Amino acid sequence: MIRVLQPDLIQIRGCFVISYLLIDGEDVHLIDGGFLGHISLIERALKERGLTWSNVKTILMTHGHLDHTYNVAEIVDRSGAQVFGHGKDLEHFAGRYPYRGIARVCGFLECLGRLFLGGRPAVIDQELHDGQVLDFWGGLRVVHTPGHTEGHCGFYSLRENLYFPGDLFTTGKFGTALAPGIFNSCPECLSASVAKVLTLKPVGILGNHCDHSSPEIQWQRFQKKFGSSN
Repeated sequence: MIRVLQPDLIQIRGCFVISYLLIDGEDVHLIDGGFLGHISLIERALKERGLTWSNVKTILMTHGHLDHTYNVAEIVDRSGAQVFGHGKDLEHFAGRYPYRGIARVCGFLECLGRLFLGGRPAVIDQELHDGQVLDFWGGLRVVHTPGHTEGHCGFYSLRENLYFPGDLFTTGKFGTALAPGIFNSCPECLSASVAKVLTLKPVGILGNHCDHSSPEIQWQRFQKKFGSSN
């Protein structure tokens, strides 16, 4: 499903996960590569705006889980885009992260996914750093929020005062919560990451696992759920 949130912000809702297209004139920046179904949806969204794969200049990775990296190599082949990701997730991107504890369930699921669905590892061209400001879409500040993975990042739009939190939390009709424990590689870091996001005070947030609620409603839910404990 393709949702136009504003003329230069497109939400791509594929299987299990959401990606975002940030349109900067003729340049397009993609937040996460998505999973099954995303390639055709991204292509359609581009065509509807008179754009092609060659307009996709960067893929900004929130983290290295398979549902976010599955299409990255294919998108790079089609577009020549540069891939940005945090250095602490390089083993995730390569598909060889040594999961521990209950998160081994996540590693097992990823192994099954690669076995039955194929796909190639994502290769990072430029490493992201906390506080770094990317010269895209009016300025995007990298916010390192470990917990889901060691290198998990969100992106804060300086121009729009919007925050893209990746998989830090999920929200929908069943409630708002941190990602399930089996998917969190370093859960001991989650509390500090949540507190860090609360200090941003954006007008809205747009997660990778959310319902159709507005960015403002998602931010209100996040504050209500986590604000009182930090």
